[in-house]
Amino acid sequence: MDDLRPGSDTLGVEGAAAIRRLYCVGMAGTGMKAIAEWFAAAGWQVSGSDRSATPQATAQFQSRGIRLYPDHAAEHLPQKLDLLIYSPAVPETNPERLAAREFGTPQWSYPQALGQLMHGHRGISIAGTHGKSTTTALVGYVLRQAGLAPSILCGAEMIDTGLNGVLGGVGEIAAESLASADAQLDQRLSGSFALPNERVQRLQPSQSILVAESCEYRGHFLELSPRVVGLLGIEPDHFDCFPTFERAIATYREFISRIPADGLLITNRDCETACSVASDSPARTVFVSTTDDQADYFAERVESTKAGLSMTVRLPDLTTVNIACPLWGQHHAINILTALAIATEHGVTPAEFTAASQTFAGIRRRFERRGDWDGVTWIDDYAHHPTAVRALIDAARDRFPGRRIWCVFQPHQISRTRELSDGFVKALCRADGVLVQPVFGAREATGTERNDLSRQLVEGVRRENPNAHFVADLDHTWTTLETHTRPGDVVLTVGAGDIDHIYHELTGRLRRNHAS
Repeated sequence: MDDLRPGSDTLGVEGAAAIRRLYCVGMAGTGMKAIAEWFAAAGWQVSGSDRSATPQATAQFQSRGIRLYPDHAAEHLPQKLDLLIYSPAVPETNPERLAAREFGTPQWSYPQALGQLMHGHRGISIAGTHGKSTTTALVGYVLRQAGLAPSILCGAEMIDTGLNGVLGGVGEIAAESLASADAQLDQRLSGSFALPNERVQRLQPSQSILVAESCEYRGHFLELSPRVVGLLGIEPDHFDCFPTFERAIATYREFISRIPADGLLITNRDCETACSVASDSPARTVFVSTTDDQADYFAERVESTKAGLSMTVRLPDLTTVNIACPLWGQHHAINILTALAIATEHGVTPAEFTAASQTFAGIRRRFERRGDWDGVTWIDDYAHHPTAVRALIDAARDRFPGRRIWCVFQPHQISRTRELSDGFVKALCRADGVLVQPVFGAREATGTERNDLSRQLVEGVRRENPNAHFVADLDHTWTTLETHTRPGDVVLTVGAGDIDHIYHELTGRLRRNHAS
């Protein structure tokens, strides 16, 4: 087998010598970014396109030798293309997908590509409505610190690496792991492609680990074949594909029923729905909890401090361990317990986990401190579900006691905002001041309902808190904040759309003010 280390000029398949080429349609999306970075680290030549790409994203890709086009055009495709991976949001009529089909180039959706990468690895899937990205990153970080060197595919950028996708393995193990994955990809690219829905066999100890954020949207995680699943909790969400909660639960049941009998399911005992679903798994089940002392991993004490979350955990052998992790908010206790259980099952000692968790840098857009200007602290977060918004505001009060909390909220998806409006109102009422932007209508037709739903949220909040305002655009947001905030306030920018673009404007304003 030829050398397969990242950057090698050979691919190791029957003497093939040319570096292969991957094109990603919708590459700036979080999952797609992870795939592009993994393949680039594996030695592939990667390029792609995305109409929503920011200049910052384009520059970041370029720094890693990846070209990102700001539009979709057939001429962007390399002359010799081995594989096209597309975001599920990209239709078959996309000009780049049409051109690839004409050329006979294999095409995989992002979930299919993730499923193919999981073949040949010991797959660890992190699933659930909340906390997937944080837990995926924490599991991957702890395992890497312990020397297990997993691949990581995360839905958010990991701050310590600046990456969403990390290629696993070190030294000879990396070459062997990459050789195995590369050979399997060759088989699928040569025409024997099959979705990995069959039960996987027991993996050999030498096979490397892949930790992947595994999303339930449209049943995407059904493309995966994990041996280990961390199930964080299940709530109603994604109403555009799960019109009833029962439909979502059925999809989760199908997912965990596919874990092999000699696999492992880590389940949040504090979530009744997750516990119900867990009964369908043929695998051994380990429970984690912050409330039930019968759980295998039980947090006896959870405290929020300015440094993060502090916990005393009782382990399955009835010993205890003290864990301090720089994640803010009580809601992270289940994420940490899940990561601890997974790491322990992979041979990481409690002392190793404790040491690693103390240095975990976290991920972008999860209680990410963006700076302090004119005495106001700015925090950015991806929260887009009432449970997450409530947890974020509570975490801000723990982190900044006695300070006024402003929540600048951009709802994500019309269907979610409509179905969960009461929950959003209750969550937003926990802030001292609330600004609501029009709904970010991802994957949905937009119109007046974007504004109408947001205005309804503001009206609901005003029944308890008169300091709530509808802000139609970025300029209106700035004007309202400049009028109402004062030194010592904390501003949370919240949502899964493009609300974080506010910081590009903030940087520009600071530069203009400094120049004047």
